[in-house]
Amino acid sequence: MTFRPKILVVEDDPQLQHMLETIMRHMGADPRCIVPGQQAISLVETNKFDGAFVDWDARDFDAADLTQRIRRSKSNAKIPIAMLSTRSHQEDVARGFKAGATFFLSKPFGANELERLLNATRGAMLEDRRRYQRVPLSVPTLCEWGQKRRARRIAGRIVNVSSGGLLMKLTPRPEAGTAVSVELRLPGQATGLVLRGMVARAGPGDQVAVRFVYLAKEQQERLENFVSQHPDSSLFPQA
Repeated sequence: MTFRPKILVVEDDPQLQHMLETIMRHMGADPRCIVPGQQAISLVETNKFDGAFVDWDARDFDAADLTQRIRRSKSNAKIPIAMLSTRSHQEDVARGFKAGATFFLSKPFGANELERLLNATRGAMLEDRRRYQRVPLSVPTLCEWGQKRRARRIAGRIVNVSSGGLLMKLTPRPEAGTAVSVELRLPGQATGLVLRGMVARAGPGDQVAVRFVYLAKEQQERLENFVSQHPDSSLFPQA
């Protein structure tokens, strides 16, 4: 499966925006280019991106606020963010990094600089994407929670799984914040998995979203390999 990173580009200069879009597409990325404004905030809150380029020179636009919103968003909190600015004073750059920027790219910049930055961040973007890439699945599971003498062990069914969590149907279900142990066998794998996690969301109905914690290296690799073998899987907010 070819990885095409989805990148948010928020840039006020039409010529620079066109250059960014052209080079990103040439490198196999999928840029979403917009001018600074409320639309950028809305996109961050409703879409999953793999990276962001934010114009810090635009008038009547708070780039620091947008960067902070990206860092607080559920789906984009860990993506690389490049701040684009003609202001290269130490105080300006420090303000950007404090807001959550990952890189500083000084205007004007050329194609070579942009290509180096994209190549440097591709690995981080792919790793973040894998955390959200979910494979639809329908296999039985056993979920256990509670103290040993009063532990509950309930049969359920998996809905989807990622390298970082899963969604299952379970009745009765544990409440949000409960530590759980989930047993399942992934299709095509000879042995089952016993995965420890925390309930991130309980509901609606009988659904339970679990975020994995304390995974062994072998467990993590098995999950990542399974997810990577399903190119038609979807992106959901992480459990």
